Amino acid sequence: MYSWNMLGLNTLETIGVDYGRGDAFQALPFELRAGPKICSGEMGGEGSKILFLYPAHLKPLYDRFKAANPKGLVFGRSDSSFNEYAPPGLSKKDIDALQEERKIFVDLFNTDAHLGCPHAKKYLPELFESGIVDKMAADPWLNVRLLGKAIREGRVPDGPGESPRWSPEWRAYCDRLIASGAHK
Repeated sequence: MYSWNMLGLNTLETIGVDYGRGDAFQALPFELRAGPKICSGEMGGEGSKILFLYPAHLKPLYDRFKAANPKGLVFGRSDSSFNEYAPPGLSKKDIDALQEERKIFVDLFNTDAHLGCPHAKKYLPELFESGIVDKMAADPWLNVRLLGKAIREGRVPDGPGESPRWSPEWRAYCDRLIASGAHK
């Protein structure tokens, strides 16, 4: 399983958009991917739940990221595949140093996540409004680990195609948890 990332050719920033296998997965539109993940505790919320973003966050995030990168976006399996897009004339050592200094290939939701994902603020300021992360943490539909559990139990399909987070089985699983009160 690979991490798939989107690189902005102007900003040289990245967004982790999903995990998946094979070339067919690479062709999926961004709307069918799970999208970036956050940790509730690192974002100032309660606990340490790994969360998906709300769909209402994904469209503005991708639209703003695209607008900041008029040269375009590139999709790849890992940050190292983006080295060819570094400014011309840099050695691997130079590229590594710039990455270490957080000047290129900064992942909006992973780089400095322990500091509250500061690189994402310019693209998704509404995520940082008071109480949003705690609201997200209380929503089982956004809980990455819970989705993994449902997949392992066979309650949610994990086949080729769109992310399991968009499946009707996942939504039904969460609705049942909410109705029973077992999601807390």
